[in-house]
Formats: sequence, C-alpha cells, structure tokens
Amino acid sequence: MADYINLTAGEIDRFLKNNQHGILSFAGSKPYALPMGYFYRRKAILLGLAPDGGMVTTGRKMNYLKKSKNICFTVCKPRWFVEKLKEPCTTLVVEGRLEEVKDRWYYGIKKMPATMELKLYKINVTQMGARKCNRRPCELLAAQSKTKQKQ
Repeated sequence: MADYINLTAGEIDRFLKNNQHGILSFAGSKPYALPMGYFYRRKAILLGLAPDGGMVTTGRKMNYLKKSKNICFTVCKPRWFVEKLKEPCTTLVVEGRLEEVKDRWYYGIKKMPATMELKLYKINVTQMGARKCNRRPCELLAAQSKTKQKQ
C-alpha cells in the first residue's frame, strides 16, 4: 500500500481555502524560491507581487518574472502544524504560468492604497498534484525513532 493518497477536487479546494502560505519557485540558471502568502478566490490561486519601485526594493522575484512567467507553487501543511499530530502531512504542488490580473473586483479584491501597490497575478495551472500521507504521523515518527536506535 502506498504511503500517500491523492486528494479529491473537493479536498484540494478545502486545502487551498484553509491555508494562506506557499513557496513560489522560479527556474533559471540559479533556481530561486521564496515563501509568500496567497489568496484563493473563485478557484484561482492569486499572488500579490510588488512591482519595480513599489513598496519594497526591487527583488529577485521580479527579475525572474521578467525572464519567464513559468513557476512552481507549493502549499504544505506539515504534521507539526496540527494539534497532537492528529492529521497527516498534506502537500499540493502546482506548475503553471503567472498572468497579471487586470480586474481585481472579479476576485473581490479592492484597489490597494498607493503606498502598498501590488500587482496581482493568477496562476494558470498546467499541472497539479496534491497528496496526503496515508499513515498516522505517530507511526512515521515511531518508525524513524526505531531506525535511529538501531544505527
């Protein structure tokens, strides 16, 4: 039996609604990844990125975005985020392209104050996988502990 099971469409929807942070990854001669918050509205993953000269200094993410809009976005809920390790680890990995959103109102997002100007991007998903561990976390920890004791 596999150590994981794939999430259903409904479980993926709930998982994205109940979480707020992920890791945005860019490819290139030097791969780059950074943690960031996201919105999940109308079944779309939305990211706010500061443009050049925006509220933060120009960062690597905007330089990577200028070269390629292809990204990978990962949302993970590790077992230590859950009280008493009662739920399994869950991970969602999305590959796609970022597309700037012109109509924020469609997603229920109002215009940002000028001092916090962010460009809003939607991930156009080309591939997605979502899994949760099929074993109770305590079984995994116990197995790891036994392995370490034998060494």
